[in-house]
Order: sequence, then C-alpha cells, then structure tokens
Amino acid sequence: ALLLLPCDAALVDLAPSPLRGLRESSRAKVLSSVPAPSGGGRRSPPAAFLNSAVVAAEAGEHLFESTKDFLIGAVSGGIASFSVFPIDMAKTRLQDQKIVEGAAVVYKNAVQTIGRVFKDEGILACYSGVLPVVIGSAPEAALQLGGNNAGRNYFAEKLQCDPHHLPLWAEVVAGSLGGVMQVFATQPMERVKVLQQVLGAEAGSTLSIVKQLGVPGLYQGWTACALRDIPFSAIYFTSYARAKKALLEMRAKREGKKGLAEENLVDSMLAGLVAGVPGAGLTVPLDVIKTRMQSCGVGGKVCEISSLGIRETAKALYAEGGFRAFWKGAGPRVGRVGPQLAICLCIFEALKKMFPDQRLVKKAAKGKGGKGKGKK
Repeated sequence: ALLLLPCDAALVDLAPSPLRGLRESSRAKVLSSVPAPSGGGRRSPPAAFLNSAVVAAEAGEHLFESTKDFLIGAVSGGIASFSVFPIDMAKTRLQDQKIVEGAAVVYKNAVQTIGRVFKDEGILACYSGVLPVVIGSAPEAALQLGGNNAGRNYFAEKLQCDPHHLPLWAEVVAGSLGGVMQVFATQPMERVKVLQQVLGAEAGSTLSIVKQLGVPGLYQGWTACALRDIPFSAIYFTSYARAKKALLEMRAKREGKKGLAEENLVDSMLAGLVAGVPGAGLTVPLDVIKTRMQSCGVGGKVCEISSLGIRETAKALYAEGGFRAFWKGAGPRVGRVGPQLAICLCIFEALKKMFPDQRLVKKAAKGKGGKGKGKK
C-alpha cells in the first residue's frame, strides 16, 4: 500500500522517472536485432522469444550497472576509511577503557589518545587494524551505498518521481536497506579491527585472529553491530539527501534558476558533514556496546561477560559509570564518521559522474530527441 502513495505534491518533478521506459527501449533493441523475413515485409518475432529477449537484455544491463556501482563504492570506501583511521583507533580505545575509581585515566580524548599511542607504540600502532578495514570497507561501502542507491531508484520508479524528490518514508527505508546490507561485510571487519586497535601487537595478524576466532567468533557482537548500522544508515542517508537538496535549491535560487542547481563536490562534502552529526551522534551508545562485545576473546583478554549479550554488556557498562559510560568516544566518533562518509560520498559522486548509469543516459537522450521532434 505504501508503494501506491503519491510523492509529496510540493516535491514532484515533471521530469520522467529515470528508469521509466527502460522496458520499451530494451524491446526496441530486440526488435532491431531480429532479421526480417526473406520475402520482405514486417518483422514479427514470436511473442515468447521477444519477451524472453527483453528480460535478458534488461537483466544484463542491470547486472553491469550493479557491478559498476559495487566497484565505485569499494574504491570510495577504502580511500575514505584509510584517511581518518587514527581517529577511529582513538575512539575504540576510549570506548574499551574501563574507568576504575581512584586509578589514573590512560586515555582522555581523541587528540591525547593519538599522541600517547604514537609516543608509546609508534606511528604504525595508530594504523593497527587498518588492513581488515581497507579490505572490508570496500564491500561495506559498496553494499551500503549500493543498497541505498538501489532503494532510492526503486522507489523513484514505483512512485514515478525524481530520486531527489522522494517522500521521507521512502528515503528512510532506502537508507535502512543500505544498513541491512552493509552488516554482512561490516561485522567480521569490525571484530578484527577492534581487537587490533585495543590490543595492538598482542592481537596478532589479521590471519591469525581469523584462524583463532573462526566464523562464529568473527560474528560475536553482530546484533549490536546491526542495531547500530541500520538506524545509522537510515538517519545518515535521509539527512544527506535532504541537506544536499536544500543546498542545491539555495544555489539555484541565488543563480535565478528554477528547481535544483547542478550538483558539485562541494555540495556533497557539506551535506555529508552535516548528515554525519545526527547519524553518528544518536548511535554512540550502541557503538560503545558493540566495541565492548567485540574487544575480547583473543590472546590474554578473556571475555568477562559470559553470554556476550547486549543486555549483559549494557548492565556492565552502567555499573562502571552510569549513563555517561554509554557516551564514551562520542567526540571522535562524530569527528570521524562525518568526514569519512563525506569523503566517501564525494569520491562516489565524482566517479558516478565519470562513469554514469548508461540506462539513464539513454533515457535522457531519448527524451531530448522526443522533445526535438515535437518542436518540429
């Protein structure tokens, strides 16, 4: 029933849906490839053959564009994750640190943590755990960005409106889809990364951790990871789309144009930074729980919470420092996520412009051709 709801009347664009007419264009391709009868006359391929060929052509185009989106997301995510990794290391150490009354606090804030780790353990320790992140961030970003992008395109086609003008509920669902998909890649990567960030050299190499934990151990804390990533993606991508649309409208108004101005990387960067604040900030408690559930079980660090459940971990955190314990590392989390995803989305948007969806290009060219004929 939700799919039948119309788009917000104030946001509806007169332009056709980006993917509307794809079946007609595929049908035309197939017709042109069917040879004419030997005696001349009109082409008349069997209906069953025509329908099968149309479906095959559409499936081929869809597979090609989906693979391209995956690779673009992979490159974007890898570069963005590496660029802000020391901040993530500081956040993890702050969250894993247990505050004991009367004892000196080792890590106080992100800057002090990075400085202390650099001084005591060396520059490489600031990047301890970067390998699983670089490896895992590729499929993670590809699934997250690709899932959101696929959801937005799906709703745009079903609701017959521009992807920029989706209703709020559709943007939230599309963002949540990106979060659901990314968990499959995020969880094992986060597990190994957290162990290496907390234990440093004691944790061992990525391969040794994987061998020691096995598949069940790699997915320890996956429920907290899912509860963090799904609402985060829903909040982040919805905020990002709304912030970018507002920026494009403001620039179009300044330039005296109607509708939206042409997108550029500055808009993507600003929108990404703005969206990172609510997305990362509101999910800090779940991130702290996830870190605690994932930072044990290797080397000499035994898991103290036998059942390793969310409720037990939350109780242990509350016993340590009350509600404040759930907000440890909030500063570096917000300070990392915003810039990281802003960089990731900028690279993603730039690469999408360099390698556009050919289905949309063909549709736009067909639309322009139709308008030209109408004027004549």
